Amino acid sequence: MGEAAIPESPRIPVHFPVVPSVRTLSPSEKRELVQRVVQSQTFASSQALRAFLLYVTEHTVSSASERIKEQRIGCEVLGRKPDYDPATDNIVRVRAHELRQRLDKYFSTEGALEPVVVSIPKGTYVPAFAERPAASQSPPARLGKRGRLWYWLPWVLSASLAGVVLFLAISSRKIQSASRVQPPPVAMHDFWSQFFHESGQEMMAIAADSSFALWQDMAGQELSLADYLSRKYLQIATGNPKLRELVARRSTSPADLALTLRLAEVARIFGGKLNSQYARNVDIRELRRTNVVLIGSRRSNPWVELFERHMNFVLTRDPRSGAPLFENRKPKAGERATYAIPGIFDADGTEQNEFQSYAMIAIIPNLAATQTAILVEGLNMQATEAAGEIVTNPERLQALLRHIGHTEGKPVPPFEALIKLTSVPGGYTDAQAIAFRYPAQP
Repeated sequence: MGEAAIPESPRIPVHFPVVPSVRTLSPSEKRELVQRVVQSQTFASSQALRAFLLYVTEHTVSSASERIKEQRIGCEVLGRKPDYDPATDNIVRVRAHELRQRLDKYFSTEGALEPVVVSIPKGTYVPAFAERPAASQSPPARLGKRGRLWYWLPWVLSASLAGVVLFLAISSRKIQSASRVQPPPVAMHDFWSQFFHESGQEMMAIAADSSFALWQDMAGQELSLADYLSRKYLQIATGNPKLRELVARRSTSPADLALTLRLAEVARIFGGKLNSQYARNVDIRELRRTNVVLIGSRRSNPWVELFERHMNFVLTRDPRSGAPLFENRKPKAGERATYAIPGIFDADGTEQNEFQSYAMIAIIPNLAATQTAILVEGLNMQATEAAGEIVTNPERLQALLRHIGHTEGKPVPPFEALIKLTSVPGGYTDAQAIAFRYPAQP
């Protein structure tokens, strides 16, 4: 909307009143607000800032704000090593400054009609959710007869603009409310409705244990699910306090956090609930009785091991280079036996360049064959992000289902799809399926 041309009045400042919020946001509404922020164009070019905001938001709404510390953010969000020194490496403070600037930009442009504003107050990394403050008003100055018209005109225009803002805000809320009762897009219904047969049905999302994967890298170990459940890593790390401290920490990747929030929105759309769990807190009995989404590879989410026996595309590692790769157990004509990326990112700066990466999406029966499981895996964080967005974005999911030959209007059967993408600093481009399997296919 263009601004009205208002004749200049040297003595009367013009203030546009803003419609305030009428209630405090619930935890789920705070998550929804932050999702709108991180999915905006303002944040499109910076995965690090999106991850930063999602991380501090999730800890805040989960009543775990005491865990929001500079050291933890550096390690768990920005990829610093556990023993890095914040006193000499100010990466968190730099990113926090950038995040504050992006938030200010979003709420003054794309989010100008948001009645509640998110900010990161200086001196802390804990996000604040507050009503958009009403602008202060200066007392009217005395004007002559000639100046009275210009005195009232700005206020009339201000009141009109306030009415427009209020109308748009109410209309937006009505549209949003209406969208909640409208049926989901066909692709989303075909893919996700089998998870929510009844109102209020629960779906579990298991985020990866990034600390466990990093511990294996540093210790030169390859542990199994049995080792994970028996906490064998604690025994191995007895002689190395730093390794023991590393594996004792609980951290996951920004891509996992972002996907978990999107899965919560999917559950809401279908009238269900999301039970978000960390890999270390899961009991095998839960995998037998509920629908589940497993995020990450066997190395960071050992529960994936239970499902790999009957799968064709399996995420593993090159035993010589340590590079992550997808093994294609039964290649078809034109397919490769392995799909890999470079092994070490931090040392050679590969993550700062464009390169080809891969992800895998699979629907398979759960352990008891009574419910459904979805696997979302990537060879790097950008690949996991791409796979997660494909299964939660209607347009991208529709493109995937068309590629694998799915018939619209029917539940999506078990399948595996290998996704190729271009990994770029802070994100990805050109994600597309290049191979797929149905269980009956050799």
